Amino acid sequence: MTTTDRPGGPNASGRMVLAFLGFALAIIFVGSFIYRMQRPSLEVRQQPKSGMGEAMGQAMNGPMKEIMALMQKLKENPDDPELQLTMAERFMAMGAFDRAKTFLDKVAKVRPDDPEAQNAMGVVLYNLKDIDGAKVAFEGVLAKHPKDFRALFNLGLLYKYALKEPDKAAEAFKTVLAAPDVDPGTRATAQRELESKVSQ
Repeated sequence: MTTTDRPGGPNASGRMVLAFLGFALAIIFVGSFIYRMQRPSLEVRQQPKSGMGEAMGQAMNGPMKEIMALMQKLKENPDDPELQLTMAERFMAMGAFDRAKTFLDKVAKVRPDDPEAQNAMGVVLYNLKDIDGAKVAFEGVLAKHPKDFRALFNLGLLYKYALKEPDKAAEAFKTVLAAPDVDPGTRATAQRELESKVSQ
């Protein structure tokens, strides 16, 4: 069930907020992934309109080339959850959330309690307009890993923008700020979210 299509759906500004939320969730997850892999070159940038051939060539030398290499590795090791998670992360970075979910579903079968995979699933489900599913995913991480600041931050964003529960959002952001291992970028963003209010 999706919760973005409730009766009296969002107006234009509401849709902009939800679009920002999807972007913010993806950035937080992808940012932590890039840091973990120490591969800053994975940042996806919009291709300039300099001709389809050139754009396709740049894509094949960037994320698509990497995905092709990973697909080859998956052919050799089709049940490797690390490869499947990496594939999901690459597709998330490209905004292909439906493709990412396919790989995360496979990871979930062998690693149902993996916090990284569950966080990724929460981001994917949000971007596929399954707000309730995203909430369950983030809460599932926190049930077993209560100090996971990524799940806390993402849940705070859901409470603030999608679920319209500012008190719960503030509680989540305060917990993120109190966590000792939060990266500076997430800490600064959590502080801004705590101080700002959603415009009606």
